[in-house]
Amino acid sequence: MTEEERSTLLHLSKKVKQQEQTIAQLVEILAATNRRITDLASKQEKHQVYSDIAN
Repeated sequence: MTEEERSTLLHLSKKVKQQEQTIAQLVEILAATNRRITDLASKQEKHQVYSDIAN
């Protein structure tokens, strides 16, 4: 393997690692967003039930 090939391989390896980290962060953001949506939907359903009971 030439020095240029090693350099290219190292560069690509670093890029893949960065992309893996970015994807992991995005998955965490999606999970947090989904939890928040679920929480809000649950609160909305409870609010709707109480509103129906009151009426």
